[in-house]
Amino acid sequence: MRKGFLFLFIVCTVTVSLAQPYVDVLNMRTIQSPDQGLIRRNNHKNSFEYFNASLTLPIRFKKPGGALIISPYVENWQVHLPDINKQASLVTERDQFFPTGIGLPITLLTPIPNSKLLLNMTVILRNNAEKLNLPGSFQAGGYVVMNYKINPKLTLKAGLYYNREAFGNFFMPIAGLEYKIDSTLQMWGALPGSFFLEKKLKKRWYAGVTFKAVNNSYQLFHGKYIQFNDNQLSLFSDFYFTKNLVLNLEAGHSLFRRIRIGRSGSIRQYVYDEKVNDNLLFRVSAIYRIRL
Repeated sequence: MRKGFLFLFIVCTVTVSLAQPYVDVLNMRTIQSPDQGLIRRNNHKNSFEYFNASLTLPIRFKKPGGALIISPYVENWQVHLPDINKQASLVTERDQFFPTGIGLPITLLTPIPNSKLLLNMTVILRNNAEKLNLPGSFQAGGYVVMNYKINPKLTLKAGLYYNREAFGNFFMPIAGLEYKIDSTLQMWGALPGSFFLEKKLKKRWYAGVTFKAVNNSYQLFHGKYIQFNDNQLSLFSDFYFTKNLVLNLEAGHSLFRRIRIGRSGSIRQYVYDEKVNDNLLFRVSAIYRIRL
C-alpha cells in the first residue's frame, strides 16, 4: 500500500509544469524580512513576516501521464510601513497590515497523444483579504502551460498566467525549462515566477540559488487594497534528516520591492505609492518531500 501511494505521487507530479525534481507533499515555511539590507536603502522603511502552509494531493488517471492535482494552502502576512503617514494624501491611523490568503489551485495534466507535449491547465481559486469576507476578497485565475520534452535531460515550457487581482485583471506570459546538467546539478523553473539551480553536495545535503517573484494583492478595510511586488534572490540549503523530512534554509535579498495601497478596482489610483527599501530575507521551511 505504501509503495502504491509513493508511486502515485511520482507518476502524477513528475510532469508538473514547473518540473521540479521533487514533490513537497507538505510544506510549512516562514519568512522574515527586517528593515535591513545592502542596496536601495534611501527609500521608505518597511518590513514583513510571512507564514505559509501547503499540501499536495494528486489523483492519477488511467491515461498515462494524466493527473489531477489539488494543492490547498493558507498564508498570512504581517506588513509594517512605519513611514506611511508621512504621505499627507493617505488617510490612515495605522502603519501595520495583516492580510491573509487561502487558496485552492487545481491542476489538470494532459499528455498530447503521439507527441512530446504535455498540457498543464491550472485553475486557482483564492480569497485574499485582511478579513476573508470583505467585498472583493475573492480572486479567480490560473494558467495554461505547454511542456515540450526535447530529450530526457531537457524540457522547455511556455504559457500564460491570469488572475483577477484587487486592482483588476493581471496577465503574465510564462517561459521556463527543466535541465539536468549532470547527476548532481540541475536547474528548473518558469520565469518570471521562479527559478532554481540546485547542486547535490552530499547524500543528504543539497544547496543552490533560487529566484522568486511575488505579485499579490489583498483586500483591506474601507475599500482599499495592498499590493505586494517583490523579487527575491537567495542562497538555499536543504538538509535531509531522513529520506523525506527536509529542513530548508534560505538567506537572500529583495530586488526592486514595491508595496502599494490603492483603491479597490482601480489600477493606478494608489493612495500610497512611495519607493520602499530593499531588505534582507530569511526563510525557514519544514517539508515532507519525495524526490523523483
